[in-house]
This record gives sequence, structure tokens and C-alpha cells, in this order.
Amino acid sequence: VERESIVEMDLNPVFVYEKGLAVADARIVVGERKRFDMEVGDISFFFNAESVAVVGASATPTKVGNSVLRSLMSNRNLRIYPINPKADEILGLKAYRSIETLPEVPDIAIITVPAEHVLDAVKEAAVAGVKGVVIISSGFKEAEIEEGSLREKKLREIAKKYGIRIIGPNTFGIVSVVSGINASFTPMFSEVKRGKIALVSQSGGICHYIMHNFRDLGFSYILHLGNRCDVDFPEVLRFLAKDENTDVVALYIEGTENGRGIFEELKELCRRKKVVLMKSGRSSVADKASLSHTGSMAGDYRVFVSAMKQAGAVVVETPTELIDSAMAMTRIEAKGGVAILTIQAGLGIVAADIIETSGGRLARFGEETVKKLKSLLPPITLRENPVDLSFSGLNLHLFAEVIDAVCSDDDTGIVIFLYAVAPPSWVLPSEVIRQIMSRITKPSILVYSSTPENYAEIKNVMKNTSTLIFDSVERAAKVAAILSSKRNYF
Repeated sequence: VERESIVEMDLNPVFVYEKGLAVADARIVVGERKRFDMEVGDISFFFNAESVAVVGASATPTKVGNSVLRSLMSNRNLRIYPINPKADEILGLKAYRSIETLPEVPDIAIITVPAEHVLDAVKEAAVAGVKGVVIISSGFKEAEIEEGSLREKKLREIAKKYGIRIIGPNTFGIVSVVSGINASFTPMFSEVKRGKIALVSQSGGICHYIMHNFRDLGFSYILHLGNRCDVDFPEVLRFLAKDENTDVVALYIEGTENGRGIFEELKELCRRKKVVLMKSGRSSVADKASLSHTGSMAGDYRVFVSAMKQAGAVVVETPTELIDSAMAMTRIEAKGGVAILTIQAGLGIVAADIIETSGGRLARFGEETVKKLKSLLPPITLRENPVDLSFSGLNLHLFAEVIDAVCSDDDTGIVIFLYAVAPPSWVLPSEVIRQIMSRITKPSILVYSSTPENYAEIKNVMKNTSTLIFDSVERAAKVAAILSSKRNYF
């Protein structure tokens, strides 16, 4: 139930049966709903900084301080200040003994020194007037030692006392593709294409996995929050809700101590943007691992996910689904069910199963559409949904008539075409595939299963179209399920 006037609801007991449920007793409190609030300062300077200090900068290629410098130097307009009292110059840049000796107060500082020196480095930055720091160093709460937890507590105290904002500790850094700032220890992130997806993750490994496997995708920001000792998910969600460079937000969350804050900010974000979320911690092993990774308990998975869905987010279970869905949301706006076209019946049946069991909806063709399909296709084929063209798929004129019939149906919101190359005589040239897909007037998905060389060719031929292309029935069907189940979301 979503009513602004309801501030509290208690249903007990609830009887669930096969065709519905019944509530025996209910308590509802009506009043003015108070928006969750927190002390939120401006964090936009992290993403549009013009000057950056690197505390712990190093000339040694294997050191983190060296990697961070190389990442930052991809932006020639950025004023970069290496901080190292033992060096005069690093990577061609003049080095300084401390932040207070710099010719200006930098907008942000990247901290790469060992954990035992981090507190002094952050305090020095705060006293100098630096707005925010990104702490890459580890050895804090995630280390599960008393000393690490104490350090993190003192970091929060410094942030509160001086008003300096902290991202991390235990983060690989942040990337603002919008501003061309790679403030991370991974120079490869300087090559990320600009797009409309913001990736916010509690795991640096997830960010790297996504970058390695989805190199063609464009992002606005990539943000690893680490231990979240200061800047946390709610503040980032509030920033992204107002950001004009972002259309879709992809979230990876392991655990949080501020579920209510995430819920409230996520509701507002979902009113303005498309949001897809992955939550780990479905098993007890993953829950325990989250504590060692970022120092946070995963909490009850089902409760958390239910709340995120209520806020308006699409919830997925794997990193691949996270990015596939985010990518699809930037390119397709679908209203209606999924129509499946295939030249192999088995693939169509599998796709239909995945779509429906994943919460999606297949298009229900009207009588006129079914009548038309039965007049076009022989009885040995599937002539409703999925539609199996079998050998008829090699007749391009007939294929076009089938496409027209399916696309003209009022309930068709997305068309997915499954093409698995079988005998050589069935192989359609890539240009013919492009023509087939261009005939589809509804949002479309192509599953092209062939050799790596053929798949690369079809992706190249289709690169300037709006069609989503996959080499996997499972991935395509999962995306189709999400788009059809959230047809009123866009």
C-alpha cells in the first residue's frame, strides 16, 4: 500500500492461500509522513574537481601512489600535486612536502599512505581547507581488529569537527567520466566511454569486473564507496537524483547500517531516474564475507530487497544482469509484453520460460494477429507466442509479413528475435539480419548465436541501431523480462 497519509502499518496475522491473502487484524497510523533527513553536504566537488593532491605519491611503478598519479594524468587540464617529502619530482610533476606547502588549496586529496598515517594526512588536509578526501588505504573497520575500528571512528570525528567529506577508506577510488577525472588506482578507467549510467558500488572488484566485460558501455560516474565512514549511499543517491548527466543508476550493495536512509533517497531517485540494484548476502557465507570486505553486515536479504522494490528499483541477482539491465534501460522504453520470433522452436520455448519465471510478461496476441500468423505459417510451426518460423524464416518476404503482423499487435511492447546459426544453408548475411531487425517497429532484441567472428561482425553492422544484441538466450530473456515487467516504470 502506497499512500502518503499512512505513516505506519501493522498487519497481524496475515493468512496466505493459493489465490490471495487475508488480513485478520490491522493497525494503521495516519498523519504527516516525515521525510528521512540526514546532514547532507555538497559532494559534487568530488566529481568536478580542478585540482587534486595525492598524499603518498610515489615514483615506484608498483606503488598505489604511482598508479593514482598515472590515472589522474590522463586529464591534462587537471592541476595535480604529488605529496612526498622525500621527492622533488614524480612522473614529471613537481613534488611537495605537504599539503600546506602547495601553491593553492586543492579541491580534493587522494590518500594512499599506510593506515597508521591516514589520520594525520586527513587532519592536515582538513586544516588546510581541502573540501574532501578519497582514502584508498585499507586497514580500518574491514580488518576486523580493534585498532582498525578505532581509526575509522576517529576519521568520522575529524570529518564532523572540520566539515571535510570522506569517501572510503578501503576504496579503489572514484571516476567522473563527465569531467574526465580518474581518481582511482586503475589507469584503465581513463578509457571508459562517456554515457548515461552511474555505477555506485560497495565493491571495487565488481567495478573492475564490469569494466573488463562491458568495455563498449558508457558511464557518467563510477564510484566505489568502500567502508562508507562518511559519504554513504543516501548522499550519493541524492546527488544523482539531481544530476543531468545520468539517466540510469546501477547499484551494488553488500550491507548497510542505514537502510531507512537508502529507502527514502531511493524513492526520490526512482521518481527521476531508472534504477537497477544488486544486493549480495543471500547466503550466510556471503553475509559473513561482507563484514570482512567492507566492515558491514549484509542484513536480512529478503527484507532489504522487498524495501528496495517498494521504493521503485529493479532488483537483479548477478553483476551481468545489473549491467545488461542498466544498458537496456538507456536504450529501450517498452510498454507491453514480449513477442518472441525464432527459427528454432526450442530456443523460443526456453526464452518464454525464462521471461515468465523471471517476472516478465509475454505479449498476448489479439484474434486478428493470431489469424494472420496462422494464414502465413504452416501448422508444423508455433504460430502464436513464441512464433517459430522454422524453414519459413529463409523466405524474407514471408518473414517481413510475420514481423508486420507481430508489431501491429497492440500488446506487443518488445520483439526478441532468436537466431542460432545451424546448417550453412541457413546462414543469413549480416546485412540481411540488419534489414530484418530494421523492419521491426517496436523496441527490439537480437540473440545471435554463432562463431565469435560472426558475432563480432553482426555487432559491428548493428552498432548504430537501437537494437540490443546478445549471444545468450538467458541474458536476452532476463532483460526482456525486466523491461516488460517494468513497462509502467519509464
